[in-house]
Amino acid sequence: MKRIVTIWTGFVVIALIFTIISCKKPYYPPAIKPLTGFLVVEGVINAGNDSTRFQLSRTVNLDSNTTAPVTGAQVTIEGSNNTTYALNGNAAGIYTSVPLNLDKTQTYRLHIITAKGENYLSDYVGVKTTPPIDTLQYQVESNGVQINLNTHDPANATRYYRWDFVETWEFHSFYYSDYVSNGNVVVPRTAAQQVYYCYTSANSNSVLIGSSAKLTQDVISAAPITFVPSNSEKLEVEYSIQVSQYALTSDAYNFWSLLKQDTEELGSIFDVQPSEINGNIHSTTNPGEHVIGYVSASTIQTKRIFIDNSVLPYEWVATYPYNCGIDSVFLKEVIGTVVYNEENEFFNYNTGGGALIPINAFYNKAGTLLGHTGSDPICVDCTVRGTTKQPSFWK
Repeated sequence: MKRIVTIWTGFVVIALIFTIISCKKPYYPPAIKPLTGFLVVEGVINAGNDSTRFQLSRTVNLDSNTTAPVTGAQVTIEGSNNTTYALNGNAAGIYTSVPLNLDKTQTYRLHIITAKGENYLSDYVGVKTTPPIDTLQYQVESNGVQINLNTHDPANATRYYRWDFVETWEFHSFYYSDYVSNGNVVVPRTAAQQVYYCYTSANSNSVLIGSSAKLTQDVISAAPITFVPSNSEKLEVEYSIQVSQYALTSDAYNFWSLLKQDTEELGSIFDVQPSEINGNIHSTTNPGEHVIGYVSASTIQTKRIFIDNSVLPYEWVATYPYNCGIDSVFLKEVIGTVVYNEENEFFNYNTGGGALIPINAFYNKAGTLLGHTGSDPICVDCTVRGTTKQPSFWK
């Protein structure tokens, strides 16, 4: 009898656990779900001979995989001398201007009017002159390549720096395709139709800052920019990185320092607690609204380097990001009462009807074509993830 009670008690406990689990509901704190999302302003007023670029977006829920670009806004740069420069926007919420070549004796601010009539102004900021990047170097380490930067200001006038970068690399698909479907039949692929080698780019997604404020000389030595692992696809053919350098005021540096601390250096109970990040952009429509961003004005210095795979250790092998297999498809294959014909069922990828791209042909001993091998587009067609058009700066 005691054993029966024990077993029954166990069933009750298990049932209670399942009941508790099934009744759990996700909790979404109000702080991560604002009604319209906080406005995020990213960019720098370029005072030199290149275009100015700002990106406007709104924050989204933590469980969302999408972004919320702000489109249809009127974005202008206003000078303290009553000059005004308009920026043109696109569907991605990116607003750009022609080269401005601003008067460095004036101050400037950003003015945003959204499609809903919401009004935002940044504080007026002075123009900083950014010194050139001395060297952009790479160091081959045991498990990858470290990119570092050196710079200095002989006038000792900069002291605070920020960097971002765009990296571009040539890569190839997992399989080389000799054939292509023209919509009706599978034919040999021409050189103009090659989809093996492609190029793609990515922007930096971390806060990169440096300061020489505590040093006698305004010198930044071996500032770490990024690390590329040895098994990265970025290094399998040729890799390039262009770094942009911005001179900051002390207030701008403090903003980026807090942003870096709150977004990259938190994660344990021993870390510093999150800080309220206040930028220099404000809503004049709703003064209590929190806006994320800091508008600076400066000239911008850039430098680019290339790394060819031939200078890297031969034992480094890139890890392909997808699992790729090969299927064999016969010209006509009868399975049950269904006849599978490669031209119509499998390889009609160019017209959107097929699931595979042909790779090679196979024959019987008499030399008769039997069919083709094929694989998923992501494994054969590099244009799924990039473009075959070589960038203008490539060498």
